[in-house]
Amino acid sequence: MFFIFGYGPRTTDLGPDVERNCPNCNNRRLWHRFEERNWVSLFFIPVIPTGRKRRTVCPVCNFGYED
Repeated sequence: MFFIFGYGPRTTDLGPDVERNCPNCNNRRLWHRFEERNWVSLFFIPVIPTGRKRRTVCPVCNFGYED
């Protein structure tokens, strides 16, 4: 038998969050929220989620905070 296993993140854009000043680049922009989940995949199909992180990110420099 031959199995193909994999492990890796999948990122989902949750949309705009709030407008704020970035402490890294000093631009005032509408920040975006992202959710990143790690998945175990079998034959390139995600089967088991193993973790989740939500982040709020500056669209100019990609500096962000983990929620």
